[in-house]
Amino acid sequence: MKHISTFYENNDKRTSLFAYTLIVMVGIAVGSLMIKDRDTAYSFLVNQYFVPTSEEVSLFALARGTFVSSLIFTAAAFFFGLCALGKPFGALLLLYRGAGIGVSVTLMYSCMGKAAFLPVLITVLPKAVAFSVLSILTIRETFRRSRSIFMYCIKDEACSDNVQSFRLYCVKFIVLIFLSLIISAADGGLNYLYFKIIRQ
Repeated sequence: MKHISTFYENNDKRTSLFAYTLIVMVGIAVGSLMIKDRDTAYSFLVNQYFVPTSEEVSLFALARGTFVSSLIFTAAAFFFGLCALGKPFGALLLLYRGAGIGVSVTLMYSCMGKAAFLPVLITVLPKAVAFSVLSILTIRETFRRSRSIFMYCIKDEACSDNVQSFRLYCVKFIVLIFLSLIISAADGGLNYLYFKIIRQ
Protein backbone atom coordinates (compact mmCIF):
# COMPACT_ATOMS: atom_id res chain seq x y z
CA MET A 1 0.00 0.00 0.00
CA LYS A 2 2.87 2.33 0.80
CA HIS A 3 4.32 1.83 -2.68
CA ILE A 4 0.93 2.45 -4.26
CA SER A 5 0.53 5.66 -2.27
CA THR A 6 3.97 6.87 -3.30
CA PHE A 7 3.19 6.03 -6.93
CA TYR A 8 0.05 8.15 -6.91
CA GLU A 9 1.78 11.04 -5.11
CA ASN A 10 4.47 11.11 -7.80
CA ASN A 11 1.82 11.02 -10.53
CA ASP A 12 -0.04 13.91 -8.88
CA LYS A 13 3.16 15.99 -8.82
CA ARG A 14 3.83 15.30 -12.48
CA THR A 15 0.25 16.12 -13.42
CA SER A 16 0.22 19.34 -11.43
CA LEU A 17 3.54 20.50 -12.89
CA PHE A 18 2.20 19.77 -16.37
CA ALA A 19 -0.92 21.79 -15.58
CA TYR A 20 1.16 24.74 -14.38
CA THR A 21 3.34 24.55 -17.49
CA LEU A 22 0.22 24.46 -19.66
CA ILE A 23 -1.04 27.66 -18.03
CA VAL A 24 2.27 29.38 -18.80
CA MET A 25 2.08 28.21 -22.42
CA VAL A 26 -1.47 29.53 -22.74
CA GLY A 27 -0.22 32.84 -21.33
CA ILE A 28 2.56 32.95 -23.93
CA ALA A 29 -0.02 32.41 -26.69
CA VAL A 30 -2.23 35.17 -25.28
CA GLY A 31 0.75 37.53 -24.99
CA SER A 32 1.74 36.94 -28.60
CA LEU A 33 -1.68 38.25 -29.66
CA MET A 34 -1.31 41.45 -27.62
CA ILE A 35 1.36 42.75 -30.00
CA LYS A 36 -1.36 44.42 -32.07
CA ASP A 37 -1.35 47.18 -29.47
CA ARG A 38 2.28 48.39 -29.45
CA ASP A 39 1.78 50.89 -26.62
CA THR A 40 0.45 48.12 -24.38
CA ALA A 41 3.25 45.76 -25.39
CA TYR A 42 5.95 48.30 -24.50
CA SER A 43 4.53 48.78 -21.01
CA PHE A 44 6.72 47.18 -18.34
CA LEU A 45 3.56 46.09 -16.55
CA VAL A 46 2.80 43.93 -19.57
CA ASN A 47 6.22 42.74 -20.82
CA GLN A 48 7.54 42.42 -17.22
CA TYR A 49 11.05 43.47 -18.29
CA PHE A 50 11.47 40.45 -20.56
CA VAL A 51 12.17 42.88 -23.41
CA PRO A 52 15.84 43.97 -23.32
CA THR A 53 16.14 47.66 -22.55
CA SER A 54 18.47 50.17 -24.18
CA GLU A 55 22.23 49.73 -24.06
CA GLU A 56 22.33 53.06 -22.24
CA VAL A 57 20.90 51.42 -19.12
CA SER A 58 23.38 50.27 -16.45
CA LEU A 59 23.83 46.69 -15.32
CA PHE A 60 22.34 47.55 -11.91
CA ALA A 61 19.27 49.17 -13.49
CA LEU A 62 18.70 46.11 -15.70
CA ALA A 63 18.86 43.73 -12.74
CA ARG A 64 16.76 46.03 -10.55
CA GLY A 65 13.89 46.26 -13.04
CA THR A 66 13.75 42.49 -13.46
CA PHE A 67 13.96 41.86 -9.72
CA VAL A 68 11.27 44.41 -8.81
CA SER A 69 8.91 42.83 -11.35
CA SER A 70 9.61 39.38 -9.91
CA LEU A 71 9.25 40.67 -6.35
CA ILE A 72 5.79 42.08 -7.09
CA PHE A 73 4.78 38.75 -8.67
CA THR A 74 6.06 36.78 -5.66
CA ALA A 75 4.42 39.13 -3.15
CA ALA A 76 1.07 38.78 -4.92
CA ALA A 77 1.44 34.98 -4.97
CA PHE A 78 2.28 35.01 -1.25
CA PHE A 79 -0.85 37.04 -0.48
CA PHE A 80 -3.16 34.84 -2.58
CA GLY A 81 -1.74 31.77 -0.84
CA LEU A 82 -3.15 33.12 2.40
CA CYS A 83 -6.65 33.30 0.93
CA ALA A 84 -9.07 30.37 0.89
CA LEU A 85 -10.07 31.27 -2.68
CA GLY A 86 -6.59 32.22 -3.83
CA LYS A 87 -6.06 29.41 -6.35
CA PRO A 88 -7.85 31.09 -9.31
CA PHE A 89 -5.83 34.26 -8.73
CA GLY A 90 -2.65 32.19 -8.57
CA ALA A 91 -3.52 30.69 -11.95
CA LEU A 92 -4.09 34.20 -13.33
CA LEU A 93 -0.66 35.23 -12.07
CA LEU A 94 0.90 32.32 -13.92
CA LEU A 95 -1.06 33.25 -17.03
CA TYR A 96 0.20 36.81 -16.63
CA ARG A 97 3.80 35.62 -16.39
CA GLY A 98 3.43 33.66 -19.63
CA ALA A 99 1.82 36.65 -21.35
CA GLY A 100 4.87 38.76 -20.49
CA ILE A 101 7.12 36.26 -22.26
CA GLY A 102 4.85 35.96 -25.29
CA VAL A 103 4.42 39.67 -25.83
CA SER A 104 8.15 40.32 -25.42
CA VAL A 105 9.30 37.72 -27.95
CA THR A 106 6.66 38.72 -30.49
CA LEU A 107 7.45 42.41 -30.02
CA MET A 108 11.14 41.82 -30.72
CA TYR A 109 10.45 39.79 -33.85
CA SER A 110 7.96 42.36 -35.14
CA CYS A 111 10.55 45.13 -34.73
CA MET A 112 13.72 43.30 -35.81
CA GLY A 113 12.53 40.43 -38.00
CA LYS A 114 14.98 37.54 -38.34
CA ALA A 115 17.68 39.64 -36.67
CA ALA A 116 15.81 39.17 -33.38
CA PHE A 117 16.91 35.53 -33.16
CA LEU A 118 20.23 36.18 -31.40
CA PRO A 119 18.99 38.78 -28.88
CA VAL A 120 15.99 36.58 -28.05
CA LEU A 121 18.28 33.58 -27.61
CA ILE A 122 20.69 35.47 -25.33
CA THR A 123 18.57 38.01 -23.46
CA VAL A 124 15.01 36.60 -23.37
CA LEU A 125 15.10 32.80 -23.51
CA PRO A 126 17.33 32.13 -20.45
CA LYS A 127 15.31 34.54 -18.31
CA ALA A 128 12.00 33.21 -19.65
CA VAL A 129 12.91 29.61 -18.80
CA ALA A 130 14.32 30.48 -15.36
CA PHE A 131 11.41 32.67 -14.32
CA SER A 132 8.84 30.24 -15.73
CA VAL A 133 10.25 27.47 -13.53
CA LEU A 134 10.46 29.82 -10.55
CA SER A 135 6.91 31.06 -11.13
CA ILE A 136 5.59 27.49 -11.32
CA LEU A 137 7.27 26.64 -8.01
CA THR A 138 5.89 29.84 -6.49
CA ILE A 139 2.30 29.26 -7.62
CA ARG A 140 2.49 25.63 -6.53
CA GLU A 141 3.17 26.85 -2.99
CA THR A 142 0.31 29.33 -3.37
CA PHE A 143 -2.05 26.53 -4.40
CA ARG A 144 -0.98 24.27 -1.54
CA ARG A 145 -1.41 26.91 1.14
CA SER A 146 -4.68 28.20 -0.29
CA ARG A 147 -6.08 24.66 -0.47
CA SER A 148 -5.18 23.93 3.16
CA ILE A 149 -6.96 27.11 4.27
CA PHE A 150 -9.96 26.28 2.08
CA MET A 151 -10.21 22.76 3.54
CA TYR A 152 -10.02 24.20 7.03
CA CYS A 153 -12.88 26.59 6.24
CA ILE A 154 -15.29 24.05 4.76
CA LYS A 155 -14.38 20.89 6.71
CA ASP A 156 -12.69 22.27 9.77
CA GLU A 157 -9.71 20.20 8.64
CA ALA A 158 -6.93 21.80 10.63
CA CYS A 159 -3.44 21.96 9.21
CA SER A 160 -0.76 20.16 11.15
CA ASP A 161 0.76 22.78 13.40
CA ASN A 162 -0.56 25.97 11.79
CA VAL A 163 2.19 28.21 13.17
CA GLN A 164 4.96 25.94 11.97
CA SER A 165 3.21 25.51 8.62
CA PHE A 166 3.00 29.29 8.15
CA ARG A 167 6.66 29.70 9.08
CA LEU A 168 7.63 27.09 6.50
CA TYR A 169 5.48 28.91 3.94
CA CYS A 170 7.33 32.16 4.69
CA VAL A 171 10.74 30.48 4.50
CA LYS A 172 9.90 28.99 1.10
CA PHE A 173 8.96 32.41 -0.25
CA ILE A 174 12.12 33.98 1.14
CA VAL A 175 14.10 31.33 -0.74
CA LEU A 176 12.08 32.03 -3.90
CA ILE A 177 12.80 35.76 -3.59
CA PHE A 178 16.50 35.03 -3.13
CA LEU A 179 16.47 32.84 -6.25
CA SER A 180 14.73 35.60 -8.22
CA LEU A 181 17.48 38.00 -7.09
CA ILE A 182 20.15 35.63 -8.45
CA ILE A 183 18.28 35.22 -11.75
CA SER A 184 17.81 38.99 -12.04
CA ALA A 185 21.52 39.61 -11.49
CA ALA A 186 22.40 36.97 -14.10
CA ASP A 187 19.90 38.52 -16.50
CA GLY A 188 21.44 41.95 -16.02
CA GLY A 189 24.83 40.43 -16.80
CA LEU A 190 23.56 38.75 -19.98
CA ASN A 191 21.96 41.97 -21.20
CA TYR A 192 25.11 43.91 -20.44
CA LEU A 193 27.21 41.28 -22.21
CA TYR A 194 24.99 41.42 -25.28
CA PHE A 195 24.82 45.20 -25.59
CA LYS A 196 28.41 46.02 -24.64
CA ILE A 197 30.33 43.13 -26.20
CA ILE A 198 28.40 40.92 -28.60
CA ARG A 199 26.43 43.69 -30.31
CA GLN A 200 29.51 45.88 -30.83
